[in-house]
Amino acid sequence: MSTVQAFRRPDGTVGIRNHLFILPAVVCANQVAIDLARRNPALKYIEHQHGCGQMGADLIQTQRVFTHLAQHPNVYGSIFVGLGCEGIVAKDLFASAHSQSDKPMDLVIIQQSGGTLGAESACEEWIEARSQEVKHQVRTETAWDEISVGVLFDEVSGEQAETVDAALAALWELGVKLILPGSQAEHAARLGQAEAIDHGEKASSRLALMKEGSNALETLTGLTAAGAHLTVHLANRAHAFGNPLTPLVRWSISPASYRQYRDDFDGQLQDELDIPRLLEQLIRIVNGQESIAEKLNMDDFALYRIGPTV
Repeated sequence: MSTVQAFRRPDGTVGIRNHLFILPAVVCANQVAIDLARRNPALKYIEHQHGCGQMGADLIQTQRVFTHLAQHPNVYGSIFVGLGCEGIVAKDLFASAHSQSDKPMDLVIIQQSGGTLGAESACEEWIEARSQEVKHQVRTETAWDEISVGVLFDEVSGEQAETVDAALAALWELGVKLILPGSQAEHAARLGQAEAIDHGEKASSRLALMKEGSNALETLTGLTAAGAHLTVHLANRAHAFGNPLTPLVRWSISPASYRQYRDDFDGQLQDELDIPRLLEQLIRIVNGQESIAEKLNMDDFALYRIGPTV
C-alpha cells in the first residue's frame, strides 16, 4: 500500500493519533495532570521529577524534550501547567512551543489560579473545548514519506542481526523516515548517510541517528520528541513500557521470549518471511488500530539526564 490514513495539521504535517496532551512543566504540577487524566481518560499526560534544580545541558535538554512533545504531530493540542516558581519557567516554555506551532496550546499557572483546584478547573474548560474540536477531525490519504518511524533494538547477533537489517531495509523501501539510536550506526550505514542529532532533537532528514538515553525507555522518549510517529521495538526479551503519544509496536526476535510472553508482543520476527506481516500490521496501526502497548495503557515517560540534579 503506497498510502495510509492520517490527520492533516494546519502546518502541513500529519499525525497518526489525535491526542490532547497536558504537560506539567515541573514536578510540583504533576498532581494537576494526574487528577485531570483520571477524570478524562482520553487525555494524555506525563509524570516526572524534572523542571526544578536542573542546570546547564540538562536544563536545555529538558526544555527541548518538553517543547517537542507539546508540538508532536500525534498531538492535536497541548496545555502546559506550571507552579509559578519553577526552574523551567512555564510561561517561557509555553511561549517558545506556541511560537513554533499552529496547534491549539494554552498555559495554566497554579499560583495564579488560586491553587490546585483552580488550576484544574481552568484546564477542564480547555479540555472540554478541544475535545469538541477533536471530534470533527478526519483522516485523509497520506504518503508513507510523511511518516517517521523510530526503531528500538535489543542486543542482536548472527541471524537475528541479518533479520533486523532486512526489516530495516523493508521499512526504507516503504519510503518512511527512520530515526535510530546512535549505537546503531552500523545498521544505519547499510541504508545511507545518516544525520546525527542530539537526544530529543527534531530529525530533519530521512535517516537520523539520535543520541540515545541510558535505557530503552529514555531512548523511546527521545525518539518521540525527535518526531517519530510510532516506534518499532525489535526485542529479544520481555518489556513492559510504551509511550503516551506514540504507538510502540513490539515484535519479538526471540522465539523463546515470544512463547513465554506472547501477550506483550505485537508479533514475532523470526526470519525474513515474517517481514510482510510486520509491514501489514504497521499499516493497520498507522491507520488507527491500537498496538499492544496502547491497549495495555503503557503510557510511560523517562527523561535522559546528562549530569547530576541538585
